[in-house]
Amino acid sequence: MPVTLNGRSLFIAGLLFFIAYFQTRLWVGEGSFADLRAVQRELHQRSSDNDLLIARNERLAEEVRALKTGTAAIEQRARTELGMVKKNETFYLLVDENTAFKE
Repeated sequence: MPVTLNGRSLFIAGLLFFIAYFQTRLWVGEGSFADLRAVQRELHQRSSDNDLLIARNERLAEEVRALKTGTAAIEQRARTELGMVKKNETFYLLVDENTAFKE
């Protein structure tokens, strides 16, 4: 017996096809729930990275302000980074025996 399709069964078949197609797009593929979760994870990671960079920039801006406004910050840097001492000061270098170079 040959199968005949009338207008109603074609409509139902087409409707089922579109439902299956859009359900597939909803759960898998571009713009799906899985894609949305991945984008949200990436957004959260980048937001965390931005927070760290903002804090670093604030510290650097404060350091620049300190170097521009007073001599204390410049003096502290000269002492720690360059090993400079003031006039009439005596410099003492303390060496730990365990970390000193041995011949």
